[in-house]
Amino acid sequence: MLYVNTEVNGTPVKAFVDSGAQATIMSPDCAMRCGIMRLMDTRYAGVARGVGTAKILGRVHHAIIKIGGAEMPCAFTVMEGKDVDLLFGLDMLKRYKAKIDLEKNALCFEGIEVPFLHESEIPRSFEEAEMNEPTVAGPNGTEIGTKTGAVRPAGATASADHSVAAGPSTPQVHSQPQPAASAAAGKAPEGTSSSGSRFAEADIEMLVGSTGSSRAQVIGALEAADGNLDVAASILMRFDDY
Repeated sequence: MLYVNTEVNGTPVKAFVDSGAQATIMSPDCAMRCGIMRLMDTRYAGVARGVGTAKILGRVHHAIIKIGGAEMPCAFTVMEGKDVDLLFGLDMLKRYKAKIDLEKNALCFEGIEVPFLHESEIPRSFEEAEMNEPTVAGPNGTEIGTKTGAVRPAGATASADHSVAAGPSTPQVHSQPQPAASAAAGKAPEGTSSSGSRFAEADIEMLVGSTGSSRAQVIGALEAADGNLDVAASILMRFDDY
């Protein structure tokens, strides 16, 4: 992950540089800290759809951001559901002709080189949220995060769970399962399809036919979308990018 130190309206913010994001995004909490929430245009409120959904609160059309020694105007989309304070997206990278130079390990623009932060300086909240977020099955055994869209190798989630389990042991309290709970667990929920899924067979077949995805991917997308066909279709369309 590539982070740089910035200042927005005089407030220090660690920005995640992401050329894969179309817009520059700020969390509501960060906008409050920077004192620019009052500038938000709520006419731009809506819902962002991709891998998962996020609520867009509005847009700040103009605020000053300082990167390195340069100060420049910047526009921010204020969005919930992101685990980063500020995501510096492609819109601002193109506007200021910025270049991600991995050889120099820096963000370069207008003759300025801003070094990317060392791993020890990167906020841990994003990494922790990324590892704990729900995933859906992707192509070739990969897993795709429903919030960040991050693609992980097969078994990455299981490996992370194993690492947590292998940590220092803590006292465990074991209780006998209640008979009623056991009976409920063994009872199939009503309305399930013949394959054991809780979703209608017609919906599964429709998404398989319209997206070309596998049955497992369709069921995973429906689980992530809580049964919403439009959101599930959006998730499956995202698979085509990988």
